[in-house]
Amino acid sequence: MKKIILKSNESDSINTERVQNYTHFLEITLKTVGCWDWFVKPRKECEIFINNIYLSLVLFVLLNLLLSLLVNLYIEWIDIMSSLDKMADGLPLIASVLIVSYFATNKDDLYDLVGFMNNNFKWRSARGLTNMTMVKSYKTAKNFAFFYTACTLFSVTMYVFMPVVLHLWTNQSLQPWIYTEVTRTPLIILIFLRQCLAQAFVALSLGQLGVFFACNAILLCGQLDLLCCCLRNVRYTAVLEGGVQHSALLSQYIVIEDDEKHNYLYNTTEMVDSKYHYDNKVRRNYIGMKTEFDIYSSEYDDATNDALRECARICQVIYEYKDRFEKFVSPLLVLRVVQVTLYLCTLLYAATLKFDMITVEYLGAVALDIYIYCHFGNQIILQADRVTTAAYQSAWPTMGVKPRRLLLNILLSNLKPVIVRAGRFLPMNLHTFVVIIKTSFSYYTLLVNVNEK
Repeated sequence: MKKIILKSNESDSINTERVQNYTHFLEITLKTVGCWDWFVKPRKECEIFINNIYLSLVLFVLLNLLLSLLVNLYIEWIDIMSSLDKMADGLPLIASVLIVSYFATNKDDLYDLVGFMNNNFKWRSARGLTNMTMVKSYKTAKNFAFFYTACTLFSVTMYVFMPVVLHLWTNQSLQPWIYTEVTRTPLIILIFLRQCLAQAFVALSLGQLGVFFACNAILLCGQLDLLCCCLRNVRYTAVLEGGVQHSALLSQYIVIEDDEKHNYLYNTTEMVDSKYHYDNKVRRNYIGMKTEFDIYSSEYDDATNDALRECARICQVIYEYKDRFEKFVSPLLVLRVVQVTLYLCTLLYAATLKFDMITVEYLGAVALDIYIYCHFGNQIILQADRVTTAAYQSAWPTMGVKPRRLLLNILLSNLKPVIVRAGRFLPMNLHTFVVIIKTSFSYYTLLVNVNEK
């Protein structure tokens, strides 16, 4: 009885309504930092004015803080090693200005990328022995975005208010933190508010780039999960279209459940009948009543050909989206790799000169930040490699000659690895993360040796 209730709940998830916008939860935070227009398609002059004014405000706040840091650095300059910590503080500022500027100048490409996903990504798999939806990958992306954004805002709050707490508790000066030599209370309050706003923009611009990359990678992996499910069920889809009952098919080929174990990253399959074939509702005459069938019969070959062609179209959509996504984020990934490498180096050096928990925690946060890109980039590679396994598990011995040729073409088309690269040359995977850490440590040892001499 317990098992029946479980399947009933799963069936409800299989037949859930399609989400029209996969990334709607990203828009408000991207708007906050000026990376997304408040009015995407402005029709009035006031809407254009609001978009431009808000973007100008974000850039002004970021550039103003960067300029204050440069002036303070110029006034108190002694040598490179003595000013290294302040120079390091400028790296996130420079990166955030470039990120916001890049999004501002490439918003049409951003909207096209999101529109391509919403228009071409399937929500449901083909109707087969096992069925799948994008519900879990969508929820995973959404929950990750909320969690990571909350962590970012929490870290900004701590970074902003800790100096104030120390100032009130120990009378420690705020001037080194705000990069300005002011003593009057009204000016300090104004500069403090500017500092708060600027740090929020810096954290959101850097953090939301990571969230944007991770959520798109999760949804892309979800679509690869969907493709694997469709390929494994391609022959069963044809048999069901031929009028065979799902329960009759299930009674003979329940072993597919073993093939699907540990082969999906985010979505999961459910061994229940679906009311949908991809995103189209199944007609009543499509649901058959046959209980006896021969899966090796050539009468199912034409339907198998059609099912394989649909799988091939999903492959094309995935490759097209990966290329568009890589083209958009590639320059930003190069920026982040360079910035994080140099920043880790300087943080390690700062920890050597003065060891404290704040520096260590910040060091871990920066390493985690770049790990997000490498981890989710690696997830795409892993799931793309499983497409060939799914094709081998597609009951191909039961197919005729023509379906086997189509399946072979799909296999050959998936020989090209699905990799998102920084600058179109550096793959975002776990090996790259190790390389970044090693490079940062090499630069750190160089700084230590130079300082000793």
